[in-house]
Amino acid sequence: MPLLRGLAFEGVPDEPRARGLRASVWRVLLGLLPAERAQWERVLRRKRAEYAQFCEELILDPKNLSTPADLEAAPGSHPNPLLSHGSGNSSSSLGSGGAACEEDAQARLARGGGAEPGGQPPHGAAGSSEAPAGLRAGVSALPPSASAPAQLEAMQRLAMSGDDHPLSNTSGSRWKAYFQDVEVQEQIERDVARTHPDMHFFSGEGGAAATRRAQMRRALFVFAKLNPGLRYVQGMNELYAPLYFLFRTDPDAEAAQHAEADAFFCFVDLMGEFRDHFCQQLDNTEVGIRATLGRLNAMLRAHDEELWEHLDRGIKINPQFYAFRWITLALTQEFSFPDALRLWDSLLSDPAGRTDCLLRLCIAMLLNVRQELLQGDFATCMKLLQRYPSVDVHLVLARAEALKRAKTVIVLD
Repeated sequence: MPLLRGLAFEGVPDEPRARGLRASVWRVLLGLLPAERAQWERVLRRKRAEYAQFCEELILDPKNLSTPADLEAAPGSHPNPLLSHGSGNSSSSLGSGGAACEEDAQARLARGGGAEPGGQPPHGAAGSSEAPAGLRAGVSALPPSASAPAQLEAMQRLAMSGDDHPLSNTSGSRWKAYFQDVEVQEQIERDVARTHPDMHFFSGEGGAAATRRAQMRRALFVFAKLNPGLRYVQGMNELYAPLYFLFRTDPDAEAAQHAEADAFFCFVDLMGEFRDHFCQQLDNTEVGIRATLGRLNAMLRAHDEELWEHLDRGIKINPQFYAFRWITLALTQEFSFPDALRLWDSLLSDPAGRTDCLLRLCIAMLLNVRQELLQGDFATCMKLLQRYPSVDVHLVLARAEALKRAKTVIVLD
């Protein structure tokens, strides 16, 4: 692994003859695959079957809520509208929801689905022989939801029978949970629809693009259901998108078929380190986003006190004004998509840790526009930092690497 990390840190080749290499490397770096290649087929078959099981247990057709037998078929799960419109259309609501953010995604998956310690859930359609055929075939093969009259009939039956019904507000009501899930799904749908609108892969109007968006929605919803203390928070779609794109465009057709599941587990591994940035309850703690922004400010002061003095004491630009998005979305919005993939090669493989690497990249970005910042007023600097200019990504990476080698003392206020 040290050798692989070192090579990946310098950038995974992406020329035509190396197509698919980055996808394989990222699967290893993000814990989906072990270092021993001989185990890959077995591990992928098992993980994809696990993801299929998650979908089967967590995503229910609302018409199936009409009988107790259907409810008992998925113990501990809540109904989900991802089967609506016949292709898993439902979305999820933005919510830092839940009481506490107390469980990390990896631990929850290990307990709920038997995920192995090293491998996190990537998103992708499950495609092993152990997975349900419908899921292997893709989102479009999911059973369509009930028509409006059929849903109304089911609701009326429940209400008349005195069982759990759509108007129930009791804590154990499956219908109440169902409508809560719909809210989550609607937020996910809105966010996925806005993901990289400049890229046809995500925003195209054809059936293939619609299926890709449906798969993204489904994976993010499954993550939310497995992590009730965190659920889905706006911006998670931007971290899932590079993983899904990379795996879905894998030249290996079989691997591409399972992009949803593979990206899901890799996303879970990534969130294992970045999840605290999305948890509002942790904002003011030592692990929350404000603490990370404080580290960034301290690093800037240590590496370039003149620039820090100008921004922090002079024109009063708090890192929160510009770096909140940089950090929470891991620079996916500040660079072109290909450049973001190159940055992630280093981010995912840095032995010092992903957060440390991300902060060094942020400092490198500031130093890269140092002169413009020193000469600018508040409005000029804010515009520059919130709409970061097009730069050679390799210069940013080189500056970040130089920062790692620099001997500085960082003092947190």
